[in-house]
Amino acid sequence: MFVTGLLLALFLPSGHVEAAPSARQALRCVTSSFTNVVALPGVVVTIEKVTSISEGGSYQESGNLGFPQKIDKLPALCAVTVRVTNTSDVPSKPQSSYRFGLFLPTKYNSRIFTVGGSAFAGGINWPSMSEGTHYGFAAISTDNGHNSEGGDLSWATPARLWDWGYRALHGSVVAGRVLIEHYYGKPIQRSYYAGCSTGGRQGLREIQYDANQFDGALIGAPAWDTVHLMPWISKMAVYQLNTTNGRLGTTQMATLAAEVVRQCDPQDGITDNIVSQPSTCNFNINTIVCNNPSTCLTPAQAQTAMKIYSDYLLPPSNRLISNGFTLSSEDQWYVYYGDDNTLTNFDFAFERYFLYNMSSTPFRWQNYTDAVAVDSERINPGAATANKFNLTPFLNRVTKLRGPKGTIREVAKAPGKIIMYHGLADGVLSPKSSQLYYNSTISAMGTSLSEIRSWFRYFEIPGMQHCMFSNRQNAPWDIAAPGQPSWLRMLPSLGVGLPAVGDGWSIPGHLNDSNYDILAALVRWVEEDKPVDKVIATAFNADFSVYRTRPICPWPERAIYSGSGNINNASTWRCQ
Repeated sequence: MFVTGLLLALFLPSGHVEAAPSARQALRCVTSSFTNVVALPGVVVTIEKVTSISEGGSYQESGNLGFPQKIDKLPALCAVTVRVTNTSDVPSKPQSSYRFGLFLPTKYNSRIFTVGGSAFAGGINWPSMSEGTHYGFAAISTDNGHNSEGGDLSWATPARLWDWGYRALHGSVVAGRVLIEHYYGKPIQRSYYAGCSTGGRQGLREIQYDANQFDGALIGAPAWDTVHLMPWISKMAVYQLNTTNGRLGTTQMATLAAEVVRQCDPQDGITDNIVSQPSTCNFNINTIVCNNPSTCLTPAQAQTAMKIYSDYLLPPSNRLISNGFTLSSEDQWYVYYGDDNTLTNFDFAFERYFLYNMSSTPFRWQNYTDAVAVDSERINPGAATANKFNLTPFLNRVTKLRGPKGTIREVAKAPGKIIMYHGLADGVLSPKSSQLYYNSTISAMGTSLSEIRSWFRYFEIPGMQHCMFSNRQNAPWDIAAPGQPSWLRMLPSLGVGLPAVGDGWSIPGHLNDSNYDILAALVRWVEEDKPVDKVIATAFNADFSVYRTRPICPWPERAIYSGSGNINNASTWRCQ
């Protein structure tokens, strides 16, 4: 979520770079191919830009604050930027205004691929879109109705909040479908979604809003509970700020992280520098408590850490507001609590801009009380929270077919499929929130774990941080989840000397292999009815050769070592 926004200052400057288009692609990839195509009630569509990209070319949208990076190694495709204004789904809401992008590959397999955004960023997510084009998918992404970096919330107006919350994504897919079918001259056969963090929230929110939109959804570390997550971030910041010697700096976070690995790694059954079961670790923080904050934690700092691990409960009934972080997430706590500017600005921007519209008189940390959490529930900015757990409509989907004399009949569709995943070392969004979502869905639908696994499976990835990468554990994390392949290509943009890695999609050395590629596994599940029983995750050495592999398993199963063979090889592990 916010980690992407924090990195934007390191990205390369904008500028458009593209390869020369092929003659065949250029014939259709022109503005007139998309003009006056969308005829939907209350919707006005304007084609802003159409660009043809040849095989191996690159693309970068100048001025895109949310996703400014250049993405390369593209297949031959047509890039289209569209602006939409439309009346709202509820008359009392202000009108929508947003943009979306299309990547339309020359080699198209009649499938579409919608990707989500990141944090509070505004901008078309061209990098994640590019991943889907290599599979033959036509890709869609919205800018969520604004243009901003991930950590900037000052753009909030009532209309933009509604668009960020759900309207821009929904409207982009509806209009995008029309344009795609017109461009290729044939109907769409399948529709897929992929997103992590805010992107995960958007996918769940759209499934709850329109169950017929996606046949399969890949949902990563979803920030589904916006109204509770943001007050929790603020509450933890207050703990940090309202203390004389209890604040945790990055030095103490690193000390804590190392001790968690030392204590918790052996407790999961094998010492491999990975905390595989943080929820069952019996952690004793007192082993690193002393009065020298350069080598350990002070008693007050230890108390702060334990509060961050703990759930936020609202008195007097101790109702759950939000889950605390898990053991092994400490290396990423800096995202919210690493410096004064973040602690005093971003950590209270939700209250300032989304709840109370205090742009002229900033909401400060001293203003925070538990009443904020109640206000957040009541206001629910942008109706962004995806807490409608009963997904029965997603199982009982229908499609409408036109019959004689304008009649319309409904035909049953196959149930949709969802794969949700979360890194257990995530220090931006607690994996406990995904566990809560999964269990709440089981409860709301009155179903069982065995029944829900026939269409919805949840995977936990030990040692993976937020959406991608690992920490000091260097645990296997790469499963070709949304954003992972494109970020490997964009590593040079971080400015720290890392090379571009991979092909821009799937897993290096295992392209479109459903044993390693979770998107390919989702497609196989949807189209061949072969459930995803495991996916092999990959970790890399410093030179990006393969360091180790390991299966990730559908919860509540976990990877168990066979007792013999190389522990860094997935073949010595099984899901159980």
